[in-house]
Amino acid sequence: REVAATRQETMASMGRVIAAAASNGVTSPLRLVYLAVRARAEVPRLILEYGKVEYVDVSVQQQFEAPWGKVKRQNMVPFGQLPVLDVGGGELIAQEAAIARYCATLVPGLMPSDPIGQAKCDALFHAAEELAETNPLVNALRGEDFERRKKEFFDKEFPRRLANFSRIIAASGGPFTRGKSPNYADFKLYHHLSNAALLEPGCLSPSPDAGDAMTDFMAAVENLDGIAAYLNRRPQVVDVGKRPKLEPNVCGSRYLEG
Repeated sequence: REVAATRQETMASMGRVIAAAASNGVTSPLRLVYLAVRARAEVPRLILEYGKVEYVDVSVQQQFEAPWGKVKRQNMVPFGQLPVLDVGGGELIAQEAAIARYCATLVPGLMPSDPIGQAKCDALFHAAEELAETNPLVNALRGEDFERRKKEFFDKEFPRRLANFSRIIAASGGPFTRGKSPNYADFKLYHHLSNAALLEPGCLSPSPDAGDAMTDFMAAVENLDGIAAYLNRRPQVVDVGKRPKLEPNVCGSRYLEG
């Protein structure tokens, strides 16, 4: 009976995801267009993986049949930036926050139904953006520039940002930023904190100020259905601060050559 009940709940959950996608005009699968780095595409990936929404990772060449320089010069993407999300019918969504928010609407439970709840989640998302220095530190910077900016970030920015989120999680009752259930901003926070832990192992360890809030938060996200499997199969970042790249060097775990 328990197995049957679990199967029924799984099927019901998948039905809700499909219905949400259909109501938003999604052509399956979504196409997430980006470069061979995690950075600005990783939060949408985490949301889609958690929601079991079908998508593929697509290179610029695959999407536009042209190199990035030409795509940018000829204004093939809004704002001349990546990532973009191809939702079908010639529609491209640009900007990480907009893509993440759209993806969250496809996953039941990640976006509150009331405007105030939505605004509070948006505030959490944009507050986590203040940790975005972790993206160039992990993916691009090298040598002396890497060391200088890493020191500045962990000396000046990271401690107070971490303290703010630790307080917010503790006040919510945890383990997520708004209590027992995840919201779309949690994946943004997780991404930057996982970058920080890659740069400075132990930076999220329990402390007199933060307590266990951050370690509990990270574990809660990593234990979400769909996330653990994704983290295990996604390309890994190597040679940070020297010659950073993904291994394998592709634009995501759902990238298909050709």
